[in-house]
Amino acid sequence: MKDENERRMIKREVSSSVHSKYDTNLYAPEKDASGFGAVLMKDGVARINNILSEKTANNMLKYVNQKLEQTRKKVVAGEISALDRFGNVHNNEQRWDLLLPLEEDDMVLECLHEIFYNSPVLSTIESVFGEDDSKIELYELATLMSDPGSKAQPLHPDIPYQNTSPPSLTCFVSLQDISPEMGPTLFMPGSVSPEFHYDLQNRHLDPEAKGLVATSYNTLSLLGTGDVSIYNPMVLHCGTSNRSLGQRRSLFYFSFRHNDIYKDGCRSGASIRPELKERKLSLKDLKTILKHFEQSKNIRY
Repeated sequence: MKDENERRMIKREVSSSVHSKYDTNLYAPEKDASGFGAVLMKDGVARINNILSEKTANNMLKYVNQKLEQTRKKVVAGEISALDRFGNVHNNEQRWDLLLPLEEDDMVLECLHEIFYNSPVLSTIESVFGEDDSKIELYELATLMSDPGSKAQPLHPDIPYQNTSPPSLTCFVSLQDISPEMGPTLFMPGSVSPEFHYDLQNRHLDPEAKGLVATSYNTLSLLGTGDVSIYNPMVLHCGTSNRSLGQRRSLFYFSFRHNDIYKDGCRSGASIRPELKERKLSLKDLKTILKHFEQSKNIRY
């Protein structure tokens, strides 16, 4: 994790150079007090520690495990469609992309509220996407789970390269300590570029593994309980194999897209329940929902 002084240096660098890097740039340094937005703009991924308390993370882990078992039983019984409750994920054997409700249970709202109002996550998202939160749409809400025996995914971006600042952002929140054996996400910082995407698409032309992707730095996202990785969907990444003895890896996650720069059709589908997708909730809408939840539960940090 980059320390505060390093983040300040990156923020100055990004503030002065990012306008020349992208055709479309929305980065607002005045909103980026923590400097994590600048790290995200530079590397394509940023880690923020301790954004969820251990208690909330543990409760959320119990919730998603119960929800997975309930959902699988309902799908087998024909009560609901698997397409309405599970997303499409690379190498899905022993791996699940469980679509979550927003307001059906308090647990999801409690988790989101703590992330947004007790950590730098919200300010980081707003710094990258700019001023107008009515144009920022909730695009995904789910939990990724991989069980022992799940295979490594191929290295991939979530969307093809486009010469803009991030068209969407995804936040992976770890609900437990992740060891190297549990299949952590591998990220390749700095890979948001046409050169990296071209090299990935043409790896068959590099049999000796001397190309850009084969020789570039990558890192395993060994998150602790309640830590988050926020990433640009154009950064190269993959889930690694779960080689642990009986440990499921669970990542609660959500994504937002900026509707002015996100290109429709650039990916096959988003991991969000159909009824939630139809509502097209903006970040502004979601903040209103969370504030109402705060008032109803008298939440104080």
